[in-house]
Amino acid sequence: MTAVRTPVRHADSGAALILAIGFVLMVGAISAGLASLATSSLNNRTTLDSVRTREYAADAAVQVAISDVRGASISALGACSTPGGSSVTTASSVTIRVDWTNACGAISAADGTVVVQHNVIFIACDSTGQACADTSMIIRARINFQQLGNGPVTRTFVQSWHVAQ
Repeated sequence: MTAVRTPVRHADSGAALILAIGFVLMVGAISAGLASLATSSLNNRTTLDSVRTREYAADAAVQVAISDVRGASISALGACSTPGGSSVTTASSVTIRVDWTNACGAISAADGTVVVQHNVIFIACDSTGQACADTSMIIRARINFQQLGNGPVTRTFVQSWHVAQ
C-alpha cells in the first residue's frame, strides 16, 4: 500500500501573493501620482504660455519705443523739458502700451565738467487706453542716450531693466 503524503505547510506560505499584491498597489499609486502631475502641468502650461507671450510682447514694445526715441535727436525729445510720450505696439497678438518720461540729470566728468545725462524711463503695460502706472507695469527700463552736441544719439546704455512678477 502506498502512503498518502500530506503537504507540509511552512510559516511563509502565501507570502508571494502578499508581496505581489503590495507591488501592484505601489505601482498603481506611483502611476496615479505621475498622472496627476502630468495633468496639472498641462493645465499650468496654458497660463504660463499666456504670461510668457505677454512678457515677450512687452519686451518687444519697449525695444521699439527705445528705437523710436533713439532715432530722434535729444532735441526732438525736448532736451529734458518735455514730460515724454507714449506708443502702442502689437506683438504676438498682444497690444502693449509703452509710456516714457525724461529723467535727465547731470554728472561731473573726470575733468570736472558737468555732463547732462539724457535718461529716459520706459514703462510697458497692457493697452487699456490709460497711462501706465507702476501697479500695472510689465516692464520698466531706464535707458541712457548719449549724444554729441545736438546731433543724433551716438550710444545707448541700459541702466536698468525690470520685469514685474
